[in-house]
Amino acid sequence: MDISSELQSRYTNMCQTFEGGLSNTSTKKFDPIIQLFSENFNLPVEDIYAVGSGSRPGNIEVRLSQGTRATQHTKLGLTFIVNDKGTPENTAKLTNSAFVTIEKFLGRGKSSYENVLVIVDSKGTITVSGLVHSNKSIISKRLIDALSIPMVKEVEVKHNPNNSSPTDILLPPEILVPRVKENFIKFWDIIDQHGANKADYINKFENAINPYLPKLDLGYTHVFQILDIEQYEMIVELLIKKFPELSYFSKSRNNNGTKYQAISTQEHYRNFLRIIALSDFRGNLNIQKDKRLYVAVQSSETDNSYLRAMRTKPFLLLAGISGTGKSRIVKQMAFDSCPDKWGLRNDTTSPGNYCLIEVKPNWHDSTELLGYESHINGLRYNLTPFVKFLAKAMLHEDVPFFVCLDEMNLAPVEQYFAEFLSVLESRTKIDGHIVSEPLIKNSIFANAEYETELKHELFDVKIKAKDENGLKIYEADLSENENQVYETLKKHGLRIPENVIVIGTVNMDETTHQFSRKVIDRAMTIEMNLPDGDPFMDFFNNGSELVYRSVPTSPSLYLATETKASDVIKALSEDNAEKTDWLKKEVASFLNNLNEKLDSTPFKVAYRVQNELMLYFYQLWLEDKSAKWRDILNTACDQILMMKVLPRIEGDEELLEEPLKRLATFCEPFVNAHKKIKDMSDRLDQSRFTSFWP
Repeated sequence: MDISSELQSRYTNMCQTFEGGLSNTSTKKFDPIIQLFSENFNLPVEDIYAVGSGSRPGNIEVRLSQGTRATQHTKLGLTFIVNDKGTPENTAKLTNSAFVTIEKFLGRGKSSYENVLVIVDSKGTITVSGLVHSNKSIISKRLIDALSIPMVKEVEVKHNPNNSSPTDILLPPEILVPRVKENFIKFWDIIDQHGANKADYINKFENAINPYLPKLDLGYTHVFQILDIEQYEMIVELLIKKFPELSYFSKSRNNNGTKYQAISTQEHYRNFLRIIALSDFRGNLNIQKDKRLYVAVQSSETDNSYLRAMRTKPFLLLAGISGTGKSRIVKQMAFDSCPDKWGLRNDTTSPGNYCLIEVKPNWHDSTELLGYESHINGLRYNLTPFVKFLAKAMLHEDVPFFVCLDEMNLAPVEQYFAEFLSVLESRTKIDGHIVSEPLIKNSIFANAEYETELKHELFDVKIKAKDENGLKIYEADLSENENQVYETLKKHGLRIPENVIVIGTVNMDETTHQFSRKVIDRAMTIEMNLPDGDPFMDFFNNGSELVYRSVPTSPSLYLATETKASDVIKALSEDNAEKTDWLKKEVASFLNNLNEKLDSTPFKVAYRVQNELMLYFYQLWLEDKSAKWRDILNTACDQILMMKVLPRIEGDEELLEEPLKRLATFCEPFVNAHKKIKDMSDRLDQSRFTSFWP
């Protein structure tokens, strides 16, 4: 890839997408550019920071040190400056001025950047004109060679001078714990100089939590090993759930002296993690970020198979008899993941990231979901709650949004859901984001005849009045974020947002439609029936009311990271080349053998199942990278058989008697699939017909 030309392309696209270009305040505008440098120089995206400083190089210092960058160590800073005159001479002048500002800034030692690139925009054409780099930087030469940078300056960059070691060094527990404790006490002293005996408070905090931590089997023995705030919140929630005697940690006040001291210390430690930990213990914190998903799964109250399935593909079918809680579990996941901001929690009965759509028996096309153009009372586009919800999801990209299609098979799914099923398969990862082809073409949103009305209706802005010409006057203007979303719709159409998960609930009885293989092939199917044991007594103790979690679970628990097996192979190969070769052969062998057992039936599998098997394997591996690959693969194969293969199978004894016998032998290593095949075989013996569905 020619990095310079790709950088120009992404910069141009950014200026077109975000009105005002560098002056636009959105921090997400630089994401594709950051992703470009991340991919080409093997840097995590969090190690790169991009800023625009207009035509004044003196603003660079303020921009580079804003927000969390005030104290943390950063591998690469990208600074964009505008050359109003457009001449090469002015580019050199601006670059020299930028060098002076950057060198002074780095010399103060508050923020430490290993490399700062100076990128100059001359009337839309950008040039990487300069690089200021630390004498300890290991990627500076690669930057210079790849970008042919004409002006380069090496400086001595102070690296967190108040610390005896760089923040990105991984500290062992015996060094980490006392250092965290020491820094925590300093932090507490600053914000509360005349407080109580902090050593006594901290001792009560340690004694309350430390005895329980090893019992979680997460690799922690001391609370001061936990530096990631998201992970800390999840661990506390897990402790409270497993050990009721710690329930007082969920409260803000407790009159008991010892408990009060522990709770008070926890509140200060939370603030310490939010403010200080990133700059002081970066190496350990980065390791813990990689472990977030594993900890989140451990602390989840929801069956992990649901979570892995939706990370594999954001379209699930929950099938089972009526009353088993299929729609309830979708709503609970929305509750669990809904943040307490942007007004998404204003309605305590239904979170703002949840949309229930009741499917009607008379649905035979997509208009009930995607809307339609109408010529009645003038040309306009009739929107639906589904379309509005997808637009709302685009406003909150970091929050999982759940669509529950209740009683999905009351109507023929392949008719009213055809566009979604097709577009779902077009999902691919571009510049770090998962995008699809449009569900609704961009020409609809760009139609001048009803654009103004459509824009306001899409975001539920009410009509206040009409002017003398009969034109509608709205109660409010759109926010900057809403305008940006609409501009995206005008440019690309309505795609499936990468943070949207569609879950259909399914009752298989004589009142519903059977699923075609087209639908089954594109969904992850999970069977929900009454659990073993005494479910009717358990019901009284299983928390039958929907409640918010005290802290929303991480979006990473729900959202996909990849869409293609090839990307999974690439990610796994970075550290496990030999294992990855083994995995490819094992997966191919498993699928070939499976198709042999399905010989003489119409139920053989193809590349889609292979793709989703690899994606599911990847999710299991992300949860626990220390697990044996054979164990991970067996679990993945078992779940894929249950979710993707067996739901396709139905027929009479003439078709299935021999194939089911072959499958029973083949599935002996896979507990869930083997049990299901036995159930299907029993029904075949009894009624001479069987299917996955009871």
